[in-house]
Parts: sequence; structure tokens; C-alpha cells
Amino acid sequence: MINSEFLIEHFALFLPMVIMYAELHFRFKWSNSRYFQKEPEILADLPIRIEPGNDIPILLIIKDAHIFPIILEKVEIKIIKNNKIIQSKIFSYNADIDFSWWDDTITIDATGISGDVEINVEFSYKVNGKSRNCTIHNYPLCTHNNLTTYVSEFPYPNDGNALYGDLHYHTNLTEDKVEFGAPLKATLTAAEALGLDFYCNTDHSYDLDDVPGSWTETDPNLEKWNKSRSEINKINNDNPGKSFIIPSEELSLHNQDGRNVHALILNNSHFLPGQGDGAEEAFNFYADYNTKTVHASLDENSLCIAAHPFSPVPLVQWFFVKRGKWLLKDILENNLAGLQIVNGDIGRGYQYGIKIWIRLLLDGYHKFIYAGNDAHGNFNMYRQIKTPMLSLYEKKEQLFGEFRTGVFTKNKSRDINSVISSMKNGNCFVTNGPFINLTFENNGSIHEMGSVISSNLGSFKISIISTSEFGKIKDITLIKGIIKEQKENNFFTILNYGDYELEKYIEINIESECYFRCIVELESISSKKIFALTNPIWLKPKLN
Repeated sequence: MINSEFLIEHFALFLPMVIMYAELHFRFKWSNSRYFQKEPEILADLPIRIEPGNDIPILLIIKDAHIFPIILEKVEIKIIKNNKIIQSKIFSYNADIDFSWWDDTITIDATGISGDVEINVEFSYKVNGKSRNCTIHNYPLCTHNNLTTYVSEFPYPNDGNALYGDLHYHTNLTEDKVEFGAPLKATLTAAEALGLDFYCNTDHSYDLDDVPGSWTETDPNLEKWNKSRSEINKINNDNPGKSFIIPSEELSLHNQDGRNVHALILNNSHFLPGQGDGAEEAFNFYADYNTKTVHASLDENSLCIAAHPFSPVPLVQWFFVKRGKWLLKDILENNLAGLQIVNGDIGRGYQYGIKIWIRLLLDGYHKFIYAGNDAHGNFNMYRQIKTPMLSLYEKKEQLFGEFRTGVFTKNKSRDINSVISSMKNGNCFVTNGPFINLTFENNGSIHEMGSVISSNLGSFKISIISTSEFGKIKDITLIKGIIKEQKENNFFTILNYGDYELEKYIEINIESECYFRCIVELESISSKKIFALTNPIWLKPKLN
């Protein structure tokens, strides 16, 4: 563990928006911090939904107890529904905790529980012989509201053929002076409870090559990387037929103007270094790769996706860590599969990204869309350092598994290579609720999303499934884009459908090269928009 005080030259570490569990113990030299305290970080976390038949997993984390040792006496869990306590349990520990990381996952039997519930977690512990209590966490300047989850009576919408994954997630392998995530295994337990079939541990490249216990020293032996890959293999092998982890990293690399951007590198067998915006060495923006050169270092069955390519870049990040955006010439590189169009919310980055994607499609380029959340831990609540030394920030966005990518694999295979292959070919969709599939049928053949077909006529099949958890189907639109035209057209629309399932065949006859894609939006049951988007299917007319 490095010294808990650091110099002003490392201020750049705070400039990116910190979206992990917040690290409270580091201060600028000769300065105070409003959220510093002489205790380890203590917190509880919980997935935002529970799939039928699963227990409720509650993750407990204690970090930096090697600096501030504690005795964890007990943890009391209360399950609350409609403002009434329906279950209460005490878990006794009486454990001396004096090491850098401790975690435990408590499971609560969900039998007889359904719908929205609140969960209160109270820690009882001693610091320097003094008894203390905290509820949910011990973070100053933050609320201590109960955790919330939805215990569903229905599986996540699916026709039995899709695998769901969160393509952008950070574990505690991403760790530095201001932030940390959750462990690999504990995250997989949360994934199973959520109804996620897989997640990608896209930890920062500039963290994966650190000497264990350091945030600035590079390890030529890559102990952290190698141990993480061994752990992932063991977890997956010990969990056959269940949820799994796709070994990944979030690579810092340069765009073709020399600014730092991020790429999701999924299932590559060797580590790709990248530290241009890691701020581990002040004002060193060097990158080993750029968007043109990185593809030569990728395995055949790996996948490269532009991470949050159009998220706004704050001015201070532009100057101090040389952060930039993906440019059109970066995106058009042949081996870039596509864009992480959803990054845990549907704000400006998503809205602008959709416009760019549509422009690419109309110009004849074949790029696919994917979803992830960029959660760093953060199962239930997003907490970050807002102003260094002064304030923290909370919101219910960028939560693990909220937005996901649905993938159709060949023969329903549940292995990493099959998932990568299908995503590389575009046979996938993005959603925060409904299941959707778009296929094209002609001459007895069925063509999936991402396909290019030479045919003048045939029929599209749209399949949509929702449940009462997410709401009834409202509007469905089959969108047609004619290559080299200026805008798309709504080819077929159903408004105010009002049911939970739809299967529709739509006959088409084309005269020019085009693509079709589909979008569904559900009736509002909350303030959030619940929707799904398919990837396109391209059609080329046959010449007479």
C-alpha cells in the first residue's frame, strides 16, 4: 500500500468521472478531506433484480483494514416490503479484520418474497476498542437509504435462445487511489441472481499491469493479470452450465489524432498494455497502440468494440489526461466490430451515438451495436467522488446488468467462443428489459441479424417478449434504410400494442440495396425508458 497522501501532480487522477465504490483514504498533501475517516471502507451491495428461483445475494465489503483494523462483530439484515419488516436475520462474525480486502456474500432465501423490496444492512464493529455502527455503508456525505431490488416472478424476457451479458464491467482488479470494484466471484454470483448469463471484466489496462499493492508501479511479470486469468478459468470451470466470465480488458489507446480513447478487448489471450490516461505518471500520455495498430495484436476469436465512443469529454480531461473521442476514421477500421452504444444510461452519449450509427449504416458501413454499463462494482447505487476532498455523488445509473446485450449463439451454445463469434457477426441486440429478435426468411432459409442476403423479396419475422416486471409492449417499428439515402424510413409500425408478447411476419419486396432494423418500446411503468434495439439485416436485390 502506498502512502495515503499524494502530491498535487496526481490531481489528474480525479479528473475522470469516478464511477466505482469510492476510495476515501487518500488526500492531497497538506490538505484536509471532508470524507476522510480513520476507518476502512465498509459497504453492502445488492443486485437490482432477482431472477426466480435464486436467493438474494448481499455482498459485504471491508477495504483497507490493514491501515485501520476493525473487529466485525455482526451484520443484521432486514427485508422490508410495504414499509413492514418481513424478515430479519443476524449474522455473527466476531472477526479481527486487519488486511487490505475482505468480502463475504450473504444469501437470503427469497421463497415467499416477490416484487419490490427494500433491504437494510447494519454493520456492528469496533475500531480501537470503540463500538461503531453503520447502515449500508460508512461513507460520509452520502445517504444511507435502504438497498432496493425487484424479486421477479418471471425470468428475464427470453424465448430460450438468447444469452444475456454485460459487456462493460469493472471488478476490484480496477483499483487506484480513488476507486475500487467488486471481486470476480462475487460479481458472478450477482450476475446469476440478475439473470445474466455472462459478464466481461473490462478492467483498465493501466491497472491490470500494476504490481499488486501499488497503483503506479508497472509489473514486468504481470502477476495481477496472470492471476486474474487463472482465477477466471477456475471460476468458469467450477461453474459448468451456469453463468460465466469472458476475460477482457478496457484498453487505453490513441485515436488517430493522438488522443486517449478506450476499447473493450474481449477474450484476447494476452495482455495489451495501455496507460495513456491512467495518470500513473503525471502528463505521460504515451500509448502502445492506436485504433489502426491494435488489431494486429488481437486473437482471431477476440472482439474489439469502441467503448462509450461518444460520451462527452469534460474540458479538464481533454487537457489533463488528453482524453478524446472515437473519430469516424477510427470507427471505420475493418476489425472494429462496432460501438458500445449504451453505457449504463441513455443520455447525450447514447443519443449522439445513435445518430452516428445511423449515418454509418446509410453510408453502407456494417458496424454493430452493443450494451454495457461501465459499472465499477455498483450493483445497486452509483457513488463517486464528485469534487476531490469535498464531495461525493450518488445516482441510480450505470448499475451492473441494467442494460445488457442479448446474444444468439449457434446451437444455443453457452461457451465463450460461441458468444464472441455471434457478437462479431452482429447476431445480438441491446435491451434494458424486452427480448427482441429479427430474422429474414426466403426460399426456406432463415437469416439472422448481421446477415447480408441477396434477395428481392421475403418476409421479416419480429419476435418480442416482455413481462409485468418491465411493462406491456407499446410501440414496435421496423425501420428501413436505403443505402446512400439521407435518412431512414419507418417501414412498418404498430402503436399502443398493449400485450406482453408479439410475433409478426412482414412481407417485403425491395428494388435497391438496403437494411432493416427493429426497435420496441414498452409502456412506462417508471420514469425510465424501457426498450430494445436490434442490429440490422442487409438486403441486396438480385440482378435480372
